[in-house]
Amino acid sequence: MEIKRTLPTDHKRWFAFVVGFLAFSLIFSGCNPGGRPSSGQPEGVEAAVASYTASPTLTPSPTATSTPWPTFEPATQTWPTPAPPPADRAKLPEGTTIWLLLGADEALPTRGRTNAIHLLLVNERLSKASVISIPGSTYLYLPGHGMGRFNTAWPLGGMKLVYDTLGYNFGLQPDRYVVAHEEEFIWLVDDLDGLEVSVLYPIRDECGGLPAGLHSMNGEKTVCYVSYQKDDDVFRTIRQQQVLQLLFTKLVQWGRLARLPILYASYDQNLATDISLMDLVLRIPLALRLGDPERVKSFVLGWDVLEVWELPDATRTEVLLPRNGKIAETVNQAIAAISEPSPLNAIVLTYEFQLTEVVGLTRTADARLTELAQPTGTPTPVPGQPTATHGAPTATSGPTLTPTRTPTRAPTNTPVPYPIQTVIWDTPEPYP
Repeated sequence: MEIKRTLPTDHKRWFAFVVGFLAFSLIFSGCNPGGRPSSGQPEGVEAAVASYTASPTLTPSPTATSTPWPTFEPATQTWPTPAPPPADRAKLPEGTTIWLLLGADEALPTRGRTNAIHLLLVNERLSKASVISIPGSTYLYLPGHGMGRFNTAWPLGGMKLVYDTLGYNFGLQPDRYVVAHEEEFIWLVDDLDGLEVSVLYPIRDECGGLPAGLHSMNGEKTVCYVSYQKDDDVFRTIRQQQVLQLLFTKLVQWGRLARLPILYASYDQNLATDISLMDLVLRIPLALRLGDPERVKSFVLGWDVLEVWELPDATRTEVLLPRNGKIAETVNQAIAAISEPSPLNAIVLTYEFQLTEVVGLTRTADARLTELAQPTGTPTPVPGQPTATHGAPTATSGPTLTPTRTPTRAPTNTPVPYPIQTVIWDTPEPYP
């Protein structure tokens, strides 16, 4: 059965109007959003808009609700390797939230292994972020389950075990999470009209062959590129982080964030997540600022942090074992990168202008459609009153009707409703 991922035209226009209104308000008020209203229905969004315009009660605090820190039983396991001691809780700057992005290899309701694991540390007060990408075969202590590969935590114990594993080994607890699958990933790349990906290391035996160089990739080829694992898990994680950065950059360019509600409604039923539409809409100004590449730092648990280790059992499986103290060093570097303020580059103003222009065209198109939908001014004949007829005028007992000329409207280039065809989304104009 075909899964429809788009909404009816009237819903599209309604969603576009809501995000347009919020985007205009937030951009020009310069607030720092955070927090998460629970409503996801149209009535809730309308109420949120009314609340936002009437009073500041919708303005969220810069910090998320503090997550209770779990307590861990002492790990006494010594086979196949001794479990490390629990990490100290990381000290995060004020206004920092942690987002966990997971990519699973099986669709819901099955909980498959998560071979894509990315932690986003976002300082919403300073508009800076760090990305920590973790290979799925990293061999960590899974509280209550013993030593194991990190990509097995989701199928073994759900999101609680994933959170506990991050708390025990990294000293971090996420505030929001999303688990996506190959199908949604393909949809997103195709909805953004593909990606231009620089392939550094050629892939010859899969993905139709990818020599080194720049390649235009659709969703199918992109998911092959980020899933290829015949080299090693670290290289695969680096490719995932590369594509993640390309996706985010393309999303904030040319006003594409105006499409955010439609994208959310298209994917919501297929994702495992606690992120609401309002969570994302309220952070549109933050997303535009993070579109400045100088404000986002990337970290990968690579060969300086991990080493290949072979399990001492019949399978002889190779895993990536963390070196002593190296995970804590990476976490501290990621926190330091978001702790100091820095000025915004001019590219952020460009992104804001592009979004403002797209939202303005959308609202103009909606107003024009509303005007055209109004009934015409053709008078209805009333019994007993004279009516104008074609041909020579005739005498009547009442007052003479003087025919009037209906003014004609000059043709205009009226923008069409969403999707807006007058906006060129992918104009390759390099930023000066």
